[in-house]
Amino acid sequence: MTTLKLIILAGLPGSGKSTLAEGLSRHFSLPLLSVDPIEAAMWRGGLLRDQTGIAAYEVAQALAAEQLRLDHSVLIDAVNPVEAPRAAWRKLAAKYRADLKIIECICVDSAIHRRRIDARIRNIDGMAEVDWARVEQRRAEYEAWTDARLTLDTSAEPPERLLAEAIRYLA
Repeated sequence: MTTLKLIILAGLPGSGKSTLAEGLSRHFSLPLLSVDPIEAAMWRGGLLRDQTGIAAYEVAQALAAEQLRLDHSVLIDAVNPVEAPRAAWRKLAAKYRADLKIIECICVDSAIHRRRIDARIRNIDGMAEVDWARVEQRRAEYEAWTDARLTLDTSAEPPERLLAEAIRYLA
C-alpha cells in the first residue's frame, strides 16, 4: 500500500468490523483507531455518557489527522451510523489528499448476529457489552451509505476470506 489511505470500517455492533480492522492493521502495519475505547476512556476520565458520543468521533478524527499529516495511512473502527461522521471522514481525506476507502460490515443472518452479540466479550475497561436490544435500536437509526465502498456480509464467509477480500480491495 503506497498511496496515503484513510480506511473506514463501519457497521453495526457485532457485524465483524473490529475483527476485520484488527486483521487489516496487522497485515498492513497500520495504526488502528477505534471509537469505543476512546469513548470508554472519556467515561473513565469523568465525562458523562451523554457527552461523549460525538466527542469520541472528534477525538478519533483528530488522531487520524495527525497520522495523515505524518503521511501514515490509518484505519478507523466505528459504527458511523449517520451522515455527520461520514462527511467528516470525507473532509479529512480530502484535506490530506488521502484515498478514502470504506468497508461496511453487515451480518445479514440475524440469528448469527444475535449469537455474536450474546457471546461477545471485548473487555473494554468501563464499557458494558452491547445487548441485542441496543443493536436493534442502532439498526433503526442506521442510515444507508451512499459512498463507494466494499460491503462484506460477515455471516456468509469465514473471517480469513473476508480479510483476504478486504486486503485485495485496499491493495
